[in-house]
Amino acid sequence: MGLLQSLLVHANRWHSVRSYEALVARKRRKHRGDPDMAMMASIGSLSREEFIRQGDGHVAVLVHHGLRDGMSVYDLGCGSGRTALALQRSGWRGTYKGADIVRSLVTYLKTKCLGYDAVVHRDLSIAAPSNSLDMVFHWSVFTHLYPEECYIYMEDIFRALKPGGKMVFSFLELEDENHHSIFQRRLAQFRRRGWSATLDTFLHRDWIRFWAQDIGFADVMFTDGSDASAHPQFWQGLAVMTKPA
Repeated sequence: MGLLQSLLVHANRWHSVRSYEALVARKRRKHRGDPDMAMMASIGSLSREEFIRQGDGHVAVLVHHGLRDGMSVYDLGCGSGRTALALQRSGWRGTYKGADIVRSLVTYLKTKCLGYDAVVHRDLSIAAPSNSLDMVFHWSVFTHLYPEECYIYMEDIFRALKPGGKMVFSFLELEDENHHSIFQRRLAQFRRRGWSATLDTFLHRDWIRFWAQDIGFADVMFTDGSDASAHPQFWQGLAVMTKPA
């Protein structure tokens, strides 16, 4: 990518970089005497116990959808290592790579998860060779991107997955009444000041299904956020799709 093109990409994505760098800075100020809690709070965990419980829930979802030892996985939006630490607690053995747009979160993950790779990567792409990954997962990443950005990410995830590899991700949907409170909160912010500090995007299952089929994914499956039949409730909806073998 040339310099001009790279600058344009970063300028177009400034909404997410700016929002999250500001959020992490606020949490670090709030938890000045507890840097671990600051890193946990930066990705939405209200306590250490919640951070651990959420991470263990992530791993349960991945195992349900085929995670096994020896796989190569990519954690898009890895944050401060909530899923990475849970993978280590679970005893999983494989090749892990994480990517995030905030340097301090990536640095923290690498100090806590020795042997795991993580990078700062702000392009709408996966920092991995083609046909190299068994599973790409991301939690609440598409919730903070424009739909077009989601599609471009999905396109490159398809490239990076091995044949038979899977993408697993969570998303907000207005069809789920449990997500209505987020829309109402944003509505109140727009009424009060005309803007919201963070982009929150709601996706429709039909959109995701169309994108997946257009790109070439198969076996598109959805799980309601309230469904606890196979793993703990995730709250956000879950989508899973496979790159054909």
